[in-house]
Amino acid sequence: MCVCDFVLACSIDDSPSYFTYDNDDTMLIIQSKSSAIASQTDFYYIEPYIELLISHESLHFVIQRIEGSLESEKLDNLEVIVHRNAKNYQVTINNMLFASDNSGLVLE
Repeated sequence: MCVCDFVLACSIDDSPSYFTYDNDDTMLIIQSKSSAIASQTDFYYIEPYIELLISHESLHFVIQRIEGSLESEKLDNLEVIVHRNAKNYQVTINNMLFASDNSGLVLE
């Protein structure tokens, strides 16, 4: 149970770009409509985090298969306190900027 395929798509509404998964083992990479119209990429700065994103979406997929969609989506609502440079930040566990490994989760 993991992400085994990728699909690139464009949103048809005004939502920002995002990553998600479908009911199979496919990771969906959705570009925003406004960026597609402007011939710009939404993912230029995300490349260093792609392993984390794949891991994170794989976790969603596994949880969804075992526990169901509702429980899988709750994963992104969990928050932790992260200590960085003598400051505390309260972030969701899917904030890739604060992740310390390639699990796709912020664990502190």
